[in-house]
Amino acid sequence: MPHGVKCSVDSCHFWRNGNRCSADHINVVSYTEERARTSEEVACKTFRPSEDL
Repeated sequence: MPHGVKCSVDSCHFWRNGNRCSADHINVVSYTEERARTSEEVACKTFRPSEDL
């Protein structure tokens, strides 16, 4: 993952200490069929629950 990609969701399988994301890629999708204009209109589809849960 590129340096500086942060993740504050500590229940994600790819979360690492220091709020770092260790995923090989990030897939972001829009909630609507229109062009997203704010971060609230998109979701990270890369999320996978941590095995620790």
